[in-house]
Amino acid sequence: MSEAAVQFHRYEDARRWSRERSSVAAGEEQAFSFACPKHERRCGDLLIAGTTTLAHDPNNQNGGIAQWTWNGDRDAPTFSPSINCKGCWHGYIRAGRCVDLHGQDEP
Repeated sequence: MSEAAVQFHRYEDARRWSRERSSVAAGEEQAFSFACPKHERRCGDLLIAGTTTLAHDPNNQNGGIAQWTWNGDRDAPTFSPSINCKGCWHGYIRAGRCVDLHGQDEP
C-alpha cells in the first residue's frame, strides 16, 4: 500500500518554492509534494487551487495554471483532479494514499 506522505509548502514565485515544507503551518499551504509510488523520490511542487494569486482554470486552458483542489485535511489529504507526473506516475491522492486511475492502492 502506498502512503502518499504529502508535505505542504509555500509558493514564493514562478522560479522558487519554499523548501521549509515541514514548517508550513496550517492555513499557509499553497503547494504540495508527495512520495512517488513508482520511484524513490518526491514528486510535486503542485499548486493548491485558490491559495495563490495565480489564475486558476480547472480545465488548464487559456493560459490557466494547473492547480489541484484539496479537501483541507492535512492528515489524510485528497486532491483532484488526477496527478500526471509524465513518464513517472499517473493517479490520485485520496485519503493520504496514492491510488491508480481505477482507485486501487498502488503497491
